[in-house]
Formats: sequence, C-alpha cells, structure tokens
Amino acid sequence: MKRLVIITILTLSFAFLMAEGWDIQSDVSLTLSQSAYSENWVGTELSNITWLANGNFLAQKQLLKWLHNKNTIKAAFGQTHVQDTDSQGEKYWEAPTISTDKIDAETLYRFTLDGWVDPFAAGRLQTRFLDESQKPIDNTRIFNNMLFTESAGIMKNFLDSKNTLLSTRLGVAFRQDVDRDRLDPIADKKETFVTSDGGLEFVSEYNKNIKFPLESTFKSKLNVYKALINSKSDELNNDWKAPVATWENTLNTKLFGAVSANFLFEMRYNKQQVDAIQWQQMLGLGVSYNLF
Repeated sequence: MKRLVIITILTLSFAFLMAEGWDIQSDVSLTLSQSAYSENWVGTELSNITWLANGNFLAQKQLLKWLHNKNTIKAAFGQTHVQDTDSQGEKYWEAPTISTDKIDAETLYRFTLDGWVDPFAAGRLQTRFLDESQKPIDNTRIFNNMLFTESAGIMKNFLDSKNTLLSTRLGVAFRQDVDRDRLDPIADKKETFVTSDGGLEFVSEYNKNIKFPLESTFKSKLNVYKALINSKSDELNNDWKAPVATWENTLNTKLFGAVSANFLFEMRYNKQQVDAIQWQQMLGLGVSYNLF
C-alpha cells in the first residue's frame, strides 16, 4: 500500500508539470575517458574505455502561498570496456561491465509558513536500469531493486538564489526495499522479497552556478540514514543498525559549444554491503546539452 501511495504521489507531481508556471531545468551529458598502452608496456595496466550517460531533471513551483513543490529525476548509466590479452598473446576486448547505474526520483513538498524552519513531506524512489546480481543463472532484471522512501520533518534553505542553493532537512523516514523476481535455482521459482525499516534521515544539498572564468555547475548532496527498526531484525545481524551515508559530487564545466569537462566523485558507506567506505571517481571530456 505504501508503495502504491508513493508511486501515485510521484505520478501526480509530474502530471502537474503540464500546467504553466513551473521552473523547469533539464540537461543531458555523455562523458568518455580512455587509456591505452603500447605493446611493450611493462606493467599490469590494461587499456580501457569508460563512458557515462547522465540526465538531470528539475521542476519546481510555489503551488500555494504556503506550499512549494520540487520534483527531481537523476538518471545515470555507464560501462567500462577493458582490453586484455589471451594465452596466445592476442589482445581482445572483454564484455563490458556496468560502472554506473542509478535512477533517483523524488518529490518534495515544503510548507512555507514563514518560520525559521519549514515542515516538509517527501517521497523518493531509487532503482537501477539493470540488476545483474543473478546474471550467472540467467536472471538479469530491469528496474531492481526498488527502494521506496517516505519522509517528513523540518527543513531550511540557508541560501536560495538563482545561482546558489544550500538546503538541509531532518526528519523521520520509512523505507521499503523491494527485490523483485529473485530466482531460487533449486526450486526454479521466482519470489519477491520486501524489507521494511524506519529511522531518522538527514539530507544536505548544495548547488552552485559559476560564471567565471568558465561556466560551471557544481552539485553536492549528502544523505545519512539511521535505521531504528527493521522488519527482518530477527533474521539479520546488527549491521542494519549502522548509519547508511552517501555523498555525491559533480562538476560540469563548459569548454566550448556543447563540449564539457565532467567530474564525478561519490563516497558511500553501507555496512550491510561492506564494512568500509566505498568511492568512485570519473573525470573525462564529453558533450552536454541543456534541454530547458
């Protein structure tokens, strides 16, 4: 039922965009990075090509004097192609591996009551284009896992202008992690597993448009979630109690025309996955285009 509610809210929010008066921003980009080595290169380095397609969409509007709505969609997909050498000394390209895969859609309602802080309610859906966790048993799934988050609390925009945004929010959140059509190879049966939890969530976001010396856009977002309850706590160890944190940073600089230099850096910590900080970084040239 909760999943139906959040999907309905997201659908209605984006349906409202057909009306006039929305502040709409959208951009797409394609980034490439490449490395190559000579035939006599001494070392274990491998030639590779990495590409990343990225899209961002923002639509916001002051619906009423006391109600502001902000909708965002972020989607990214990328692959890495690696050149290796076989036993005969011949070079070949391995099958590409997924380096980046994410879809993140959120609708945020802020109650602008002219106080020092504003109440808010938000719904969020996180998923990915391809789930290859069961690829060895021929069960690649699309749009899986699906993580639904419903949150409410207080927020404040410390900076809010055309070129700068600094916003933080703190509240309670409830999440449902849906793993669809997981195949049991022994029983040859597919099942859907749902894990629900609830806790506290902190989100801080900073956006900056830079005009000099080059036109650039910097975006940074920190999300920290601390679960307090879990529907499967009896089946799990205590790792689910550890905070889950994600820190995303992107810098896009226009060089000339549609050509841009793009930088991505992300750090995350999720003890249920691995008890260490994970990070990824990508720097490359690409093309970008502002749709709106």
